Amino acid sequence: MFQFVMNLIYQGVNTMKAYKYLVKAALADGHTVSVFDGEEWPVKRSTDYKAIIEAIESVEEAQLRIRSGDQVIGWALIIPFGLEDDETVADHSDNAYMNAVMNDYSNKYDFTTY
Repeated sequence: MFQFVMNLIYQGVNTMKAYKYLVKAALADGHTVSVFDGEEWPVKRSTDYKAIIEAIESVEEAQLRIRSGDQVIGWALIIPFGLEDDETVADHSDNAYMNAVMNDYSNKYDFTTY
């Protein structure tokens, strides 16, 4: 019974896949995002959320490059399918910007208290 109640509580929580949060945060911060699909860059220096997400979700694994102007400020390995929401950013640059965005995501969508 306890697990059933916890499942109901979990289902009622507003969740978001980590990679979608990352893209939204980067765009909201005025940055551009490029998507590498393993063979080419179908999306380059884009601010189009829909195009970025479609490119990510067209492959099993994608890499993102986030830029502020001409400077690369972040990289992420994205696995959009088959993982828990918070695991879809499988790896990322270990720098102040990327750590801040991913920590913010963790704080907003933290289920460890259940």
